[in-house]
Amino acid sequence: MKFLLKSVGQEYLLKSVSTLKGIGPKSSERLSQASVKSVIDLLLILPRKYKYRDLWFKVEKSLLPRLVTLEVSIKRHIYPKSRRLPIKIVAEKAGTVINIILFSFNKALLDNYYPVGQNIVISGELTFDGSNLTMIHPDYSLKPDQSFKIPKIEPIYPSISGLGNRVLQKVIGYEINNFNFITEWYPKKFIQEKKWPSFSKALKMIHMPMDKSDISDIRKARERLVFDEFYAYHLKMEKFRRVAKKKIGYEVRGDKSLINNLINNLSFKLTDDQLNALSEILDDVESETKMNRLLQGDVGCGKTIVVLLVAMFVVSGGYQVAIMAPTEVLAMQHVKSLEELIKIKEINELKVTVLTGSDNPRERTRKLFSISSGKVKIVIGTHALFQKKVHFNNLRLAIIDEQHKFGVMQRFRLEKKGDVNSIIMSATPIPRSLALTVFGDRDLTIIKEKPKNRLDIQTFVISRKKIKQLLNKLGKQMSKGQQVYWVCPLIEEAENIRLSNSNDRFAYLKKEFSEFKIGLIHGQMSSEDKECELKKYKDREVDILVSTTVIEVGIDNPNATVIVIENANRFGLSQLHQLRGRVGRGREKSYCFLMYDGNLSDQAIQRLKTMRETQDGFEIAERDMALRGSGDLLGTLQSGHKIFKLSEVV
Repeated sequence: MKFLLKSVGQEYLLKSVSTLKGIGPKSSERLSQASVKSVIDLLLILPRKYKYRDLWFKVEKSLLPRLVTLEVSIKRHIYPKSRRLPIKIVAEKAGTVINIILFSFNKALLDNYYPVGQNIVISGELTFDGSNLTMIHPDYSLKPDQSFKIPKIEPIYPSISGLGNRVLQKVIGYEINNFNFITEWYPKKFIQEKKWPSFSKALKMIHMPMDKSDISDIRKARERLVFDEFYAYHLKMEKFRRVAKKKIGYEVRGDKSLINNLINNLSFKLTDDQLNALSEILDDVESETKMNRLLQGDVGCGKTIVVLLVAMFVVSGGYQVAIMAPTEVLAMQHVKSLEELIKIKEINELKVTVLTGSDNPRERTRKLFSISSGKVKIVIGTHALFQKKVHFNNLRLAIIDEQHKFGVMQRFRLEKKGDVNSIIMSATPIPRSLALTVFGDRDLTIIKEKPKNRLDIQTFVISRKKIKQLLNKLGKQMSKGQQVYWVCPLIEEAENIRLSNSNDRFAYLKKEFSEFKIGLIHGQMSSEDKECELKKYKDREVDILVSTTVIEVGIDNPNATVIVIENANRFGLSQLHQLRGRVGRGREKSYCFLMYDGNLSDQAIQRLKTMRETQDGFEIAERDMALRGSGDLLGTLQSGHKIFKLSEVV
């Protein structure tokens, strides 16, 4: 919206709220915490509902309870024996007794606002319990000549910590009353066709309706403001796109014959989706425009081989490539995949290094020199890649795997280390990344086609109360020679947290399955110990691997056909989908059990329902965005932030 206001020179509406009458430092701070920083931010706090105050001349008990405005005569004050108890003020209207109840009072103020023997105008909710007419803490208590201050229709605003509705009414009302006409940004004909009011009139209609007949007009006014918000946002994004498209291109001229040779020498055939994805990305890499692409595909669909082929193309052009993974396990898996790819004679001299946080100082110094000198062409690593001491010679491509594991600024730091084209990969992109493909400058490539003979994973939602039935199912699967993952949210028991932990579950399963071998892996183990446990599991020396979420990415065991995820209601959709993807990698039917304990929240029910209904990572990402919000597309917040503030109120 601010973008539009700047375009028509409405600087007043962009002023800080701290400059406004009635807003002191504390109120300004509270508004700022609610992202209300300018005059227009304040005016766009739209009422969530309205209170209608009926002016009653004769009280009709059958219509109560009701919000009413009455002129009454104060007869007496009845004080309680204890100040903890409420005071009762007896009033009358046309011979009908009305009790006014106040839970806190000051005698001097009481005599001023409710003077005995005089008439006053009160406004609030009037109730009738069968014997007494009662109004508890009237919203207004004024002398008859001041009754014009009581609004017939009162806007009720969303709550802002420390600021009551009356305060918001006062400051917004003052600004609305002093709000001047501003230049219209739409053609007059367009406004007439839509039957919309002007921008300034729309705000006045919404904040200060005169009577109930204005409600239909209020809807048109809200409709107009929502359209303004969409329009302003898309103008801003279009400017954002144009700036992005003007960025100097980081084009690469590589050896496509090498890529064809690599493809022909693979031990498997690429799917049509993989070939199309490869073609799209190579076109980007060769273009004069900076590439910013999301490669989405379900677990096991072959995203990695596509980006490794792109990496080889970039390297053949004389440039460096960085591949960033969230864990050392996944980084080493990329190394193995690359080793398989580059067995061809022409490229066996390719220099590859792995950079992780566990490197010793001497080894780290040697690797950093090789990277900065350009001797190393492909650098595979974890968070260590974007550290300040890492300098590339001519980095041209950054590949970020499992992008949901990295923050926006972490990805930016890597991309700033050269004239970088970027590819981010994920089975379930974070809401912000997904939204950028719709509204922003990020292109999207999807790999939907799965390898042949890959079966769907059957997903069940079960209560922990049924754990014995589940164990019977697992026993049958393991008797066939198949393996199981059992995932817990914690490593050990935590105080005041009722969640399963891997240590206790490991002990429990060892007792229940004495005839089978049980393994344990978690994040507090050393890299060597984790590698050892994973190797035992892959070599079928372990039947059940009890784990934390450390197995979420980079673990590939085709013989694993069952995964149990405890306290699944505590995990996000992305994480659940990634964990489920640890099974279903072979030719046998696979199963995922989402176990919960206790009552489920509405959002948890929606997440588990989604997991049961679909295995499409892109659809899961879309539902995740709907549940969590899309993040700040022009900032760094990856979820939870609503792009549009007004669309919910139409």
